[in-house]
Amino acid sequence: MDQTLTRWILPLIQVVLLVLLGPLVTGLIQKMKARLQCRRGAGILQPYRDLLKLLRKGTVQSDTSGSFFRVVPVLVLGATCAAATLVPVFFAPVTAGHAALLPLGDALLLAGWFALARFLTAIAALDAGGAFGGMGASREMTVATLVEPALILVIFSVAIVAGTTDLRVIAGHPVGMRGSFGAADLLALFAMLILLLAETGRIPVDNPDTHLELTMLHEGMLLEHSGPGFGCLVLAHHIKQIVLIAFVQALFFPWKAANTNPQALVMGLGAFILGTLALSVFLAIVESTYAKLRFFNLPQFLSISLLSSFLAVALRLL
Repeated sequence: MDQTLTRWILPLIQVVLLVLLGPLVTGLIQKMKARLQCRRGAGILQPYRDLLKLLRKGTVQSDTSGSFFRVVPVLVLGATCAAATLVPVFFAPVTAGHAALLPLGDALLLAGWFALARFLTAIAALDAGGAFGGMGASREMTVATLVEPALILVIFSVAIVAGTTDLRVIAGHPVGMRGSFGAADLLALFAMLILLLAETGRIPVDNPDTHLELTMLHEGMLLEHSGPGFGCLVLAHHIKQIVLIAFVQALFFPWKAANTNPQALVMGLGAFILGTLALSVFLAIVESTYAKLRFFNLPQFLSISLLSSFLAVALRLL
């Protein structure tokens, strides 16, 4: 029973938890933004209502798009859910017996799933044949050329100390056990926080609350879809956001349960909830205090994360 619990039940619970809580985290961030801006705002459950509304709507498709366009939203949602299976939420066993049983994965594979989802979304936007979606795809790929290398360098900076890129092992050992939380860790964490803003499409990189043609990046690709397909893409975006939040915690604040003790599991879940709240507050504060950057200024901003992550790796190797 213990092997079944560690091999299937707990990993499945973690994935389901990320999928179910994804829209809730978005609603929480929107609510905090509204309060910080002296507005009432929608309820934190509004993203769930929006998803249900989209699933009940019909589908409108461009005449120039093919059959591949219709399956892309499902593929993107599948790739994002596959990425969710790789991140430990509250349980990361470190013993040899448990480590071999837990079907988690590699941090580089996580970046690969996100890259695949981005590629499919951009291809579908181009397949629609509209200038709006094509512009959004072009901008998204431009941002990706700076975001993805920085993300890989952040992973390497942690992997050098942990001795592996396996998130199970990284999240199963606190930073203090891997080494002191020094300058390299701070630089990598700073770079990861910038990447969190970029990958979730938030200010100052993108504005998730606008539909203005000249300011959108990620949203421009999504609006080529409609109905259930659009709902799948929106849900994938919610899941990606909470997966990235869990990923930051796994790399830098890995307070996870190392066994199936109920007390340890509750403490691991509590640490995840507190970390998610802290990062949600961070996103809300940044979006409420900064303006969106011009697109041509984004390379300079994202280069900060690239430089910080490179310095983190360089300090590790000294």
